Amino acid sequence: MMTRGRLLLLVACFAPISGAWADDGTLDRSGFEMGGRYWYSSGRIGYGYYGDTTTSLLVSRLTYEQLSANSGEIYVRGDTPWGIFAKGMIGAGSIGGGRLIDEDFPPVTFPYSSTSSTTSGSLSYGTIDLGYDIVRQPNFRVGGFAGYGRWNEDVTASGCIQLASFPVCQPPFTIPTSVAVINERDNWNLLRVGATADLMLGEHVRLTADAAYVRALSQKAVDDHFFTFGVDPASGSGNGFQLEAIAAYQFTNAFSLGIGGRWWHLNTNAIDSFQQLETYTVDRYGVFLQGAYRFN
Repeated sequence: MMTRGRLLLLVACFAPISGAWADDGTLDRSGFEMGGRYWYSSGRIGYGYYGDTTTSLLVSRLTYEQLSANSGEIYVRGDTPWGIFAKGMIGAGSIGGGRLIDEDFPPVTFPYSSTSSTTSGSLSYGTIDLGYDIVRQPNFRVGGFAGYGRWNEDVTASGCIQLASFPVCQPPFTIPTSVAVINERDNWNLLRVGATADLMLGEHVRLTADAAYVRALSQKAVDDHFFTFGVDPASGSGNGFQLEAIAAYQFTNAFSLGIGGRWWHLNTNAIDSFQQLETYTVDRYGVFLQGAYRFN
């Protein structure tokens, strides 16, 4: 995860620069902005587990869904007089809801089995980007950027309810929700390449959009079935995107409040310690509130 030291370095690089906007609220001036956000999100981690390194035999499918989370974050952006900018953010929170659907398929498991468990956990994330404003006008700017991102999720499934066929969790083998049964830990290192745009509507309203293609340079996944085969680490890579849009209102030349939406998506393939393929689809999306301060 991106360290606090990198964010402090980013602050130090741009803090001496004069205000991010002039008194008339234009976007074509150098400066530094820092703020905080609260992000309410929902997530999904789903993967198919295969009999070898191909997709010829689906053994099981685990779907962690409706993973509601509350997180807080700090973000910064610094703009130079030459159009070069740097931006970054760091955040963390808790996952307080959701469920795991664990399916096992014939012929490895016969008949078909499906169980449900409750979930809880944590997440953390961060990005740091360096870019250049290609278009820089008083009320409109567009830039491109490249950078690094880190995304971590840790989810524990507890209890077991039988949903279909094979009696994994039926009496006398019932498991209450007070007993943890599976833990899933995922860490992605991301290369980000994208574009960002800002538009001023009048003197007070600013619209911002940010879109990035992401390459998951590495995925480190650890699945731990507490009552069966135990710890199973896997490594992989893949692709995805990160999208963000914000509408902010400038109350003074220094202070603004805003609301935004965000969607992160990844598709990755990983190989575990048994040389078996895991195909991941991961999403997290939600709404955030932000407060920001511009230093003059």
